[in-house]
Amino acid sequence: KMRVGPVLVAKLLNLKSGGRPPELLRWPPRAAHPGGRLGRGAGRALCRGSPQPTMATPQSSPEEEEETTPVSGDPPPPKTPVTRSCAQQPCLGPEEIRRALADTLHGHPWVLSADERSIERSFRAKNWAAAMQFFTAVSEIAETAKHHPDLHLTQWRDVRVVLSTHAAGGLTKLDIDLAVAIDAVPVDYSPAWLRDQASSTTEDDEAPAAFDAAYYANGLNGDFLVDDTTALTETFAGTLSEGGGGKFEDPEQRDIARAKDEIVAAMQKHAGLREGSVIVDVGAGTGLLLPALAKAVGPTGRVLASELSPAFREVLELRKRDPRWGLLDGANVEILSGDGIDEKNPGLPEDVVAANTLDCALLTDVYHHLVFPRTVLRRLRDAMARDATLVVIDFHRDSKRVTSHEPDWVYAHVRADQATFTKEIESVGFVQIADVDVPGLPENYFLVFRKRPLPVAAAGVPGAGWAV
Repeated sequence: KMRVGPVLVAKLLNLKSGGRPPELLRWPPRAAHPGGRLGRGAGRALCRGSPQPTMATPQSSPEEEEETTPVSGDPPPPKTPVTRSCAQQPCLGPEEIRRALADTLHGHPWVLSADERSIERSFRAKNWAAAMQFFTAVSEIAETAKHHPDLHLTQWRDVRVVLSTHAAGGLTKLDIDLAVAIDAVPVDYSPAWLRDQASSTTEDDEAPAAFDAAYYANGLNGDFLVDDTTALTETFAGTLSEGGGGKFEDPEQRDIARAKDEIVAAMQKHAGLREGSVIVDVGAGTGLLLPALAKAVGPTGRVLASELSPAFREVLELRKRDPRWGLLDGANVEILSGDGIDEKNPGLPEDVVAANTLDCALLTDVYHHLVFPRTVLRRLRDAMARDATLVVIDFHRDSKRVTSHEPDWVYAHVRADQATFTKEIESVGFVQIADVDVPGLPENYFLVFRKRPLPVAAAGVPGAGWAV
């Protein structure tokens, strides 16, 4: 990564005049390259040894911007007046950030980071020149505002813009205002990239996911959809007289059961889970994580348990009613009706879907069982708030990392690897914001995605705007 600051650039170019040199915002800089162009050989020389260069313009502190150490032999350039308003800006609180995203940035392509201290926007430009034109325009806006974003360029046209007020240690109103100003800059997007982004909005007839038919002789979920539920319940949920303790909940047999508190803590830190949140546990199983989730969201939140298996739904209802199990004590846990749940639909309540109040969706050792993953994800996304998150915990498809099972089980049971699952998820309107190392989960990955805005088409051409 190459980081270029205004002071360093001034030194390198031996600038003698004050103010912003117009040539710094032009590529190629004509003053540095006679004729206004770089020859092909010079271009290759610049790229040699750096196949994926990154250019970043960090937000400078007032002290950095006021540095005026002269180049040897030259008089110091005059100081540029710098506002100290960045340091004086208070950070926005969680609710203020949510309101800003839902209102001011509702139709804008910005995504909140996992730590909620920055927002970012990424896209692929049509070509190098289009990316440079965008950078030039953003640089002029930033100089006028005296507030500077981080600008990153990789693969010669992949653009990433990050906004955060470093002096304040998080997001401030300056970042929200600058995001709006940046979005007014016209962008010449890659047509192929826009098509890929826009394809997320279509409801096509998704083909069933490919899986090992010999291993899953009854289908991906057939073993959980049996008529005789007694043996299934005792195996995975345990018995009422023993207070549970089945395969799903035995810490000796399952890492998820041993690390359930760490999982919820990671969701609070990286996925925005907090008091008052509305969360759905997709494939809730026997209800292992529901008590901890209910405690995390408190009495003002809602925990929705979506479960495809009738046997497991019976277990959930029983646990909510029977105090001896002591798992679902609290009215904020709702067992969703099986009437609206199938392999394409998690059966979310109509009020949540209509008002887009879903804050988080959790899939724990479940994603590899989704027969129609994109369809299920679209259903979840349609109910989500502007800044909602999706947490996916699943097995590594790697026998060297999953040592509790035989290699044949690893490759037969888990239908695809992490990269494939990530691509599926991001194709329907999500973007990964965190890959968390959770203590106690050596065989599983913990990924956090956030709902991302999608391009809106005008006259059949995508890229006219953005919608959430």
